Amino acid sequence: MPSTRRADQDQVLVSSVIVAFLLLTLAAVGVKVRGNARTDRSRAEVSGTLTRVYDQQTAFRLINQRFATWPELKAQGMALPMSQRVIASNASPSHWFMKVRDTNTGVVCSRTGELFDEDPSERPPTCVGEAP
Repeated sequence: MPSTRRADQDQVLVSSVIVAFLLLTLAAVGVKVRGNARTDRSRAEVSGTLTRVYDQQTAFRLINQRFATWPELKAQGMALPMSQRVIASNASPSHWFMKVRDTNTGVVCSRTGELFDEDPSERPPTCVGEAP
């Protein structure tokens, strides 16, 4: 009888460890899925910002015969969402480049525009980084 009781206790212990492991695994997967959704949302938001930059650059170029620097776009009223920062940019008569970081997630997207681009989808942003 004592060995049967011991076996039952061992079985309860093993079952408890397995259940605990499964619960931890499910929790880890849930965190990863939330992180991926957050990163995807961030990439979409920064890409949307870069599409708006494309539109502003097109308008600026029609008037000034060259692309604008970030300070020029900003002076004309272009603003970024509070969570985004321009971390690199340049412009010439035929090209422009901008790199934007989402400060909440660390996602960084950059985009280059050229004189003969017909729409923003020709040259989509390149993004790197993941949510913490």
